[in-house]
Amino acid sequence: MDAFIKKYQYNYIKKCLHDLNTTYGTCADKNIIEANKSYICDKILYLFTDLSEEQKELLDISKITEASHIDKYLSDLSKYVYEMPPVTSTQLSKLFKKEKKLKLPNLDDEDSKNVYLGWVDTATNKLFVAYNLDDKLIGMACRITSQGSKNTRMCTLCNRIAGENEVAFVSPICKTTNASEGAYRSIGFNICLDSKTCNERIASVEKLEKILKNVNNIK
Repeated sequence: MDAFIKKYQYNYIKKCLHDLNTTYGTCADKNIIEANKSYICDKILYLFTDLSEEQKELLDISKITEASHIDKYLSDLSKYVYEMPPVTSTQLSKLFKKEKKLKLPNLDDEDSKNVYLGWVDTATNKLFVAYNLDDKLIGMACRITSQGSKNTRMCTLCNRIAGENEVAFVSPICKTTNASEGAYRSIGFNICLDSKTCNERIASVEKLEKILKNVNNIK
């Protein structure tokens, strides 16, 4: 069976199974546990369309009869998670061609099953994001405008709450076709500075794609 699960879908399933684990730990009523399992199973299946019987069998959580089964279930699923389309240094240099002295990440160290590729260039105090949208690599360069205070922020992409040294307010420059706005405009949002952590938590790409479309003036 080929890979059919996207990384963010896998993260969503992990989140659902975390909720099930909590139910096993706090509830002794088998009927409530089974009702919760049925609800979670429906949420998982709703993520997909045109599943084969083999894929449905793999996703089926009825086989989980106690909390100790959850790790094996997730381990089995992880084998069928999509890899990102390969990204090369040449592609990144072209994508961010307006960035002078662009420092690229070590692509050999990146997880091939990431939702997006992200890295911080400390020399320019910028966070870079590259993402494959409809088979096209797009990206954004974000200036980190807050960092180091004791305030906490919530990542727009994965909802993680942490201090500004971990989740920072960033401001990418957006392309625009509106002459009254000038050639560019700026927006802002909170994001994890450690993209690896964010990639392990992000359970939906809706906000990521909305921001990237806004930045790149994609309708």
